[in-house]
Amino acid sequence: MVIKDALVFSDSKFQELDVEIQGDKIVNIADKLYGDDEISMKGSLLLPGFIDVHTHGRAGYDFSTATPEEIAKMCVSYAENGVTSILATTMTMEFHKLKQIMQNNRTAIEANYPGSRILGINLEGPFLGPDRKGCHDEQYLLPIDQPKFEELDTLSGGNIRLLDLDPNLPGAMEFIKEYSKKKTISLAHTSAGYDTACEAVNAGATHVTHLFNAMNSLHHREPGMIGMVVDYPVNAELICEGIHVHPSVIRMMFRLIGERIVMISDSMSAAGLGAGEYELGGLKVFVNQRKATLMDGTIAGSTTNLLEEVKNVVSFGLPLEDAIIAASKNPARAIRKEHEVGEIKVGLRADFLVVSKEIDLEQVYIGGKRFR
Repeated sequence: MVIKDALVFSDSKFQELDVEIQGDKIVNIADKLYGDDEISMKGSLLLPGFIDVHTHGRAGYDFSTATPEEIAKMCVSYAENGVTSILATTMTMEFHKLKQIMQNNRTAIEANYPGSRILGINLEGPFLGPDRKGCHDEQYLLPIDQPKFEELDTLSGGNIRLLDLDPNLPGAMEFIKEYSKKKTISLAHTSAGYDTACEAVNAGATHVTHLFNAMNSLHHREPGMIGMVVDYPVNAELICEGIHVHPSVIRMMFRLIGERIVMISDSMSAAGLGAGEYELGGLKVFVNQRKATLMDGTIAGSTTNLLEEVKNVVSFGLPLEDAIIAASKNPARAIRKEHEVGEIKVGLRADFLVVSKEIDLEQVYIGGKRFR
């Protein structure tokens, strides 16, 4: 199959090129390609499929409580909204429930359901501190525990790809040194200061969970986690719906570290639905005017998706190219999947979006096959 006449986002810029696909892979990108099956997409933009590495759920379901069959429904919903790859993201719950969560998500990963592909699991909690717990249930937070982590990872089939932890916890640095060789370690839900954050990065951490949220604010005498992100070459998640982080701050961070921003939704089960009462990690969440909060007003995830956020970033005054990279190439690189997904590039999976010049979704291709 040859995709012709679209404006293709390849090599971090838009180009008038054709894209040849064989099976589920991109095999050629050049001008004036020909084949037996040619599809003209004149007037449209061809973007790499978006990758959400931090999403708890959508369409009424949550990766922490969903059965494999319900996860399959989520995969369809993600794909219908332009997200072609995800990390199934968990919440802090009782340990026996975490074990079941690992098994359920392993089943879904191995089943390879139609729709968005689950690249692995993002274990957000239970190794977090209580002072910046956000919407994680404090009674189920745990100290750093290598045997417990090994048990969860084994039950997941080795599919924990991103591990969030508080570097202030005793034993955190040793844990980071041990596991950063094979997992992406993210600093999360912490009041860690600048020096501790730098120590964690030097130990092997390469990622920061939802920058600005569940961490200390930037102070000119104690720059904290935010200052470390500017100084060190780590990847930083950013929720770009305009509620978790003000548009001005989003613009600032794209200008400072745009090549390392990983756009995430941090979406919960209410994503794709309306206002009402929902649940996240066993806690009640109330959604009103797109904002999700706990009973006490704590922000609890979002109801957005990456396609909406890309549009937001452009409306905030930033280049479309920067937004696309933050939703595709950067997340793939952050979880060490850049040799499989994240770009329209020869040798990678043929996951891409066809959108209008207004960034409205027209078609979705996953593994070289049209999904919508």
